[in-house]
Amino acid sequence: MKDNNSATLVKIFLSVTFALILVVTAFGAGFSAGMASARTVAAISVVAREAPDDSVAAAPAPSPTLPPATATPRPTPPPTPTPTQAPRAAVDDSLTEDDPFDEALLREVWTLLRKQFYGDLPQGKEVTYNAIRGVVERLGDQHTAFVDPKAAALFNSDMQGSFEGIGAQVELAEGGGVRLRYLFPSQPAEKSGLQVGDVIIAVDGKDITKLSLLEAITLIRGPRNTKVVLTIRRGQEAPFDVTVIRDRIEIPVIKTDVLAEGKIQYVALSEFSSIAPARLSEAINNALAQKPVGLILDLRGNPGGLLDAAVRIGSYFVPEGPILIERMKDGSQKTYERQGRYLLGNTPLVVLVDGGSASASEIVAGAIQDAGTGILIGEKTFGKGSVQLPNTLSDSSQLRVTIARWFTPKDREIHKIGLVPDIEVPMTKEDVEAKRDPQLERAIQYLLEKGVR
Repeated sequence: MKDNNSATLVKIFLSVTFALILVVTAFGAGFSAGMASARTVAAISVVAREAPDDSVAAAPAPSPTLPPATATPRPTPPPTPTPTQAPRAAVDDSLTEDDPFDEALLREVWTLLRKQFYGDLPQGKEVTYNAIRGVVERLGDQHTAFVDPKAAALFNSDMQGSFEGIGAQVELAEGGGVRLRYLFPSQPAEKSGLQVGDVIIAVDGKDITKLSLLEAITLIRGPRNTKVVLTIRRGQEAPFDVTVIRDRIEIPVIKTDVLAEGKIQYVALSEFSSIAPARLSEAINNALAQKPVGLILDLRGNPGGLLDAAVRIGSYFVPEGPILIERMKDGSQKTYERQGRYLLGNTPLVVLVDGGSASASEIVAGAIQDAGTGILIGEKTFGKGSVQLPNTLSDSSQLRVTIARWFTPKDREIHKIGLVPDIEVPMTKEDVEAKRDPQLERAIQYLLEKGVR
């Protein structure tokens, strides 16, 4: 997007939003309107995930990153990275007589607020950012979102497969702060003695209980070899401080294992980042070279990522035909045909899914289910079937706009519906506490029985 278009877009959003925010201000809400919209951006984290609307434990459904090969269940992260790499749209910045704002009036109101408002007003760029967030929030679409330059940079680094921080996945906690929902092994958070379930309530002495998830994450993250002091709430204990030395965190995109005495190969994919297709291709080729009776692809807790990565990965398991259909609101559509080599061959395939499998995960799982090259085992997926266009603005902030919805090759809608597994196997709280994984066990049973026939 050209800088002048971007600047005009920001100006338009600012003007429209001020009008909305002023109404909110009259009711005592001030300029906090719209801040929650930052939570809708997926994959901007330490690593962070967006909670499913219909998920029972919002963030903690099964599967953080990848399940241990020993049938250890994983709490499911709420989805958030979404397939967003659509072509950039041109912005029509021409003004018409019907434009719904009066710039002179807005300037007049802002001047009065500065003179008369008893309290703190936002300063600098935050005036613009809060205003944009306000109007985006009012659109009623949790996936259309504005993020400031720092948050946009976090998203971009996650999609590259690495970031600098403490090495944990987090979610918003009830009552404020962020809860640690998964610790990457041998990374700073774990080494410092932090535990899953701990709630960070302050960062370097700054209270974060009233901040959005992205705002909190930007404080927690930082350059490698720098120190951050986290104030922790753990159960009924009094809050205490933990000092963590940040490091460069390589996101474990792939995990592999051999199950059932070497008869079954297991490959788990944690997200659809730019490096995921190559890593998964290598893992699948290595797994199939062992000539197993079956292959398990674990997409539980995988919140999605890049659209092109989803198409390339789906093509590994679908020998012909499209991977998905993308449909615009005017009824026009684009079909994404498969790309590259088909890798699966005749090996029986099980795809593990759950409420944390979203977006790009649903594209791949839906294509496999429609093609009949594998079956889904687990729980109904999240149901995130919309496409976001990431518009990078003139100051490196980002406006992510929902522009379309996608459907499986057989034209099944996924948005707010999800995919129903061929074999439904719930993961109960008792299973998690006992470190059982009935979904993985059922997949092994299915493949062994199929191999005997």
